[in-house]
Amino acid sequence: MTSIGKRVVAGLLAVSLTTLLAGCGSDGDDKQVIRISTAISGETSPTIQALKLLQKNIEEKSNGEMEVQLFPAGQLGNETDGIDQCRIGDVHMTTSNPMNINTAIPTLATFDQYFMFDDMDHALRFCNGEGGQYILDAYNKQGLQGVAFFPLGFRNLTNNRGPIEELSDLKGLKIRGYNPIQIAAWEAVSCNLSSVTWNELFTAMQQKLIDGQEGALTSFSESKFYEVQKYVTLTQHAFSTDILVANQEWLEGLDPEDREFILGEVEIAEQFQQEEMIRQTNELMKQLEEEHGTQFNELPPETFQEMREIMGGITEESIVGICGQEAFDTVMAYVDEAR
Repeated sequence: MTSIGKRVVAGLLAVSLTTLLAGCGSDGDDKQVIRISTAISGETSPTIQALKLLQKNIEEKSNGEMEVQLFPAGQLGNETDGIDQCRIGDVHMTTSNPMNINTAIPTLATFDQYFMFDDMDHALRFCNGEGGQYILDAYNKQGLQGVAFFPLGFRNLTNNRGPIEELSDLKGLKIRGYNPIQIAAWEAVSCNLSSVTWNELFTAMQQKLIDGQEGALTSFSESKFYEVQKYVTLTQHAFSTDILVANQEWLEGLDPEDREFILGEVEIAEQFQQEEMIRQTNELMKQLEEEHGTQFNELPPETFQEMREIMGGITEESIVGICGQEAFDTVMAYVDEAR
């Protein structure tokens, strides 16, 4: 069995969902129907492409004995709706961001730890290894089973003052603050945090009310922050990933050969998504450099380590308050093993 094969509330979304899913499950010819939902949209999204690949491979390789019904772009509701529908079996699989369910599954709060990973290779070794298995199994608490990691990438620091090379470059840097943990972490390295809504952020940076922000490169590009932000320091301080989860009862109730087949195809889709995410990130960086003059720089190793020790200590305290010291230490031990 493949490695992914080993990793193994709210009710319906009202009448519209009931109607949309009517008749799904079997078509009278004993064809097995697999329903997958996601709130993610966009034909070029690595996750959407991966789910379409999963759909295509399962249907073709099963010789038509299985049908995959894919509901992207929040057709069945938002991410919370998807989780609820998956728990009660209205859909068989859905995508979930750990940060949106860590109240119900506290172990998932560990993904909020700053500087958890050294780089993308380290993050993927964790996700695709025993540490990832530990996270995927945490979904059992809600009658679910995580089956694949669909990473979104890292958050990075952008500003219009200059590249960040050492801690002193952060002193007095005015950036957007959006939650107490994030504010405390950046204040610990002498940044000045300002409460600015996302909708106000572009104007605030344009008018130089603040110097910058921290977030995903995709958001930086889609919001055209490159028009008001020249420097992107690849701090890679926070890793973000979606997780494909399955209804645990459905998955465990499958014929063993069918389960291994489906999970094998999930692994292929997972590998594709991860490779495509990296490819698109590199392509986006090149585009930002060539078309908009964005200047990228990596943190020197000593600065990275200093920020990890200072800011990681702040986020750890908050996360332990959510998931407990034992769960936090277990996950971080897996993180260390993946180095």
